[in-house]
Amino acid sequence: MNTLLHIHDLTMRFAGLVAVSEFNLGLKKNELVGLIGPNGAGKTTVFNMLTGVYTPTEGQILLNDELLNPLKPHDITTRGIARTFQNIRLFKNLSVLDNVRLGYHIHMSYGLFAMAMESPHYEKEENEARQKCMDLLKIFHLQQNAHQQAKNLPYGAQRRLEILRALATQPKILLLDEPAAGLNARETEDLMATIQQIRKQFDLTILLIEHDMKLVMGICERILVLDHGETIAEGTPKEIQSNPTVIKAYLGE
Repeated sequence: MNTLLHIHDLTMRFAGLVAVSEFNLGLKKNELVGLIGPNGAGKTTVFNMLTGVYTPTEGQILLNDELLNPLKPHDITTRGIARTFQNIRLFKNLSVLDNVRLGYHIHMSYGLFAMAMESPHYEKEENEARQKCMDLLKIFHLQQNAHQQAKNLPYGAQRRLEILRALATQPKILLLDEPAAGLNARETEDLMATIQQIRKQFDLTILLIEHDMKLVMGICERILVLDHGETIAEGTPKEIQSNPTVIKAYLGE
């Protein structure tokens, strides 16, 4: 299995604070990896560096051997890395369908003139985009809500919609930041099944941050543990569960 994403000695400093120190990770194609740790451990900072929100102080991010460090978030998305957020970031006054279409639009080839003139090329691409987005909505059984404002969806459905918008960018790697936050036990079980389904259906590599250990241990093949910005453990779910350093970090013993 070829390594898709190489992360070498990634470090992020804010003034005198080291948020993440010498983080290393190789993600293989179609792998599902968990990134866990106590609050403030640096997990979301890692995601922000991978997606261009932060420029790393040191280290390298290589996707298919292309250096991503200098790129802006939009350019990284077009290369094939998409993410969701710990706090849902939907366009809540837009329709469910339009939220997904916004993700897909990075792949549109028509220009502003074609859009203004509503040219045949524009119409063709828009119709194709609409159909592909409706197909995505069917995955999470949201097609019946396509024309509903996103803000009117139940919380769990808004979580699913944000994942769909990320999928619409046609990523190679999907970063999920606490996808189970705010979900009940039944919704979390459904989410676990959905993550496994979309990984298989879209041939995705997935890296997820999550505090729900049942979800992490239930679907991740490999887990990394951060504490105060440093990687303190890496291994299978079984190895992580019995690691005394991890137990100490979580329980503060």
